[in-house]
Amino acid sequence: MTRTVLLVDDHVLFRESLALLLRQRLPDLRVLEAGSLHVALRQCELHPDLDLVVLDLMLRDSRGALTLERLRQARPDAVVVVVSGAMDAGLTVEVRRLGARAFLSKDVGAEELLEVMRRALMMPAPAANDVHEPLSARQREVLDRMIEGKSNKAICRELDLSEATVKTHVQAIFRKLDVNTRTQAVMAAIHLGLHQPGAMPLTVG
Repeated sequence: MTRTVLLVDDHVLFRESLALLLRQRLPDLRVLEAGSLHVALRQCELHPDLDLVVLDLMLRDSRGALTLERLRQARPDAVVVVVSGAMDAGLTVEVRRLGARAFLSKDVGAEELLEVMRRALMMPAPAANDVHEPLSARQREVLDRMIEGKSNKAICRELDLSEATVKTHVQAIFRKLDVNTRTQAVMAAIHLGLHQPGAMPLTVG
């Protein structure tokens, strides 16, 4: 049975990164997005089968526990997991009182967040053969430089490869990460833990 999750966050990069991660790791999940409370409430109206809401309390049109309260009123049967950039003991108690299943920091690791969502949806953990095909050592080197924002020509110079070879590696990376663009590849690498420590991701075309 297909489950439906709504991601509510006005930080576009975080929301789109999480959506990409979910589509990769939980392909049977239908993922909806909203960048404001107004849009989230509209999604609740359009999708009565909504199973899970992953919510940032601090939106541009709503703040704090009121955000959760409004969503709980609109879809009381949906499980809510709050993911916040700021953790506060008092707010944690209030969020729990209002019915949130969990209250997590945005600093939480991808695997922990996925596990919380699986449990909330009562979904089994993926089998080992569901994990993406691993990247070769050379593809990891190319990916590391993509994360640094380097162009194909720059990667050619650094790794002493032809441009055609680099393009082949880039396409293989796209296929293995199940993405279509360099930006998506960078976001997927960050969430899957494929980037080298200290590498700063850049948005690239």
